[in-house]
Amino acid sequence: MTEINWQKEVESRRDAFLKDLEGLLRIPSVRDDSKATDDAPFGPDVKKALDYMLELGEKDGFTTKEVGNVAGHIEYGAGDELVGVLGHVDVVPVGDGWTNGPFEPVLKDGKLYARGVADDKGPTIAGYYALKILKELDLPISKRIRIIVGSDEESGMSCVERYFETEEQPTVAFVPDAEFPIIHAEKGISELDVSFKDSKSDSYQAFQLVSFESGARYNMVPDKASAVLEEVKDIDLFKQEFQNFVASHDITGDLEVENNSITLSVVGKSAHAMEPNNGVNAGLHLVAFLGKFELTGTANDFVTFGRDYLYNDSRAVKLGINYEDKESGDLTMNVGIIRYSIEEGGRYGLNFRYPVTANMDRLKNKKWKQLFLNIMVVTRIMTIQNHFSFHKITLLFKLYKKCIQTKRVKKRLFLQSVGERMHVT
Repeated sequence: MTEINWQKEVESRRDAFLKDLEGLLRIPSVRDDSKATDDAPFGPDVKKALDYMLELGEKDGFTTKEVGNVAGHIEYGAGDELVGVLGHVDVVPVGDGWTNGPFEPVLKDGKLYARGVADDKGPTIAGYYALKILKELDLPISKRIRIIVGSDEESGMSCVERYFETEEQPTVAFVPDAEFPIIHAEKGISELDVSFKDSKSDSYQAFQLVSFESGARYNMVPDKASAVLEEVKDIDLFKQEFQNFVASHDITGDLEVENNSITLSVVGKSAHAMEPNNGVNAGLHLVAFLGKFELTGTANDFVTFGRDYLYNDSRAVKLGINYEDKESGDLTMNVGIIRYSIEEGGRYGLNFRYPVTANMDRLKNKKWKQLFLNIMVVTRIMTIQNHFSFHKITLLFKLYKKCIQTKRVKKRLFLQSVGERMHVT
């Protein structure tokens, strides 16, 4: 059997790989429900990105299939067993602070910069090129290999649910977007809404919170927040309090006065929900500031809860559901969405990442229902079960480590994802 120089095969396709990846990165595939249609359920740009991947596969001679306008696959090989390689082409909102346009990829010092280069367009194209090399070398394989492409991973994975309503479940599958060489366990995800019922306040000193808005996604730390207040008695004193608060925290802020209305704006730092401490939650900082004052009605309960149970507590200690294990670390909590209006009341959108040995329902039942039970409603939005892989995966990993320790590898080509960067060596 002829030995294949995989390093050479990959390097010979470097320019083509970058061209195809950059083409995908230029599509601003953020979900936009305001433009949703039957042909593009998550908006036209997300559909365009899905079509881009499937058209690549069709052009290169693979078997392709689109499923429900939300997912699809690219397949090669033959056999009864199916190996799945999962990726997605949707991305989270871009936020501010980009040196270059988020959808204008830039290759600099061996690193490629753009929204989605690491999550998940880069890994998806990498998986596709691995399959493409197998096909172009005409290697005999005894199984079918299928690149399964989703388009709603960042907003609940409804694309996957729709896909498997009609399509075959893989015999085994993996996702090529984690750390090298393998991740064999994953935290669960639980997303909850905490909403506040009507209540009344008789205090003549109370301010009225008219509106509050922060965050767009459960799985992102919000970097902006705004609030509108009325009936502020001493505006000059209030303004000084706000300036002092901003100066003593890792945020910037602005205050505008128009007639009897005050608009507050705060800017923090966005980050992925997997580690909220990497960001600065603008919404929770603004909630904490408002918590220094008495507000009218439901707004007072809404702000008090955020100040006392959510602010500066990414491990949910104050909620009484903190948990950790040696396999996957701490439970984390991200407050990704904060909303309030006089008509609708208040809402916190929470994203929990819970360890592989944890039972989220059992954790919540420890204390959750005791908190503000008479004024708040907790609604489950979505849960993805945690999992720890079976014995064969851990055994394979041990054998792999033993193999690379006993065999010298002079040079290795690798893609290393760091935030929104990809090393291209």
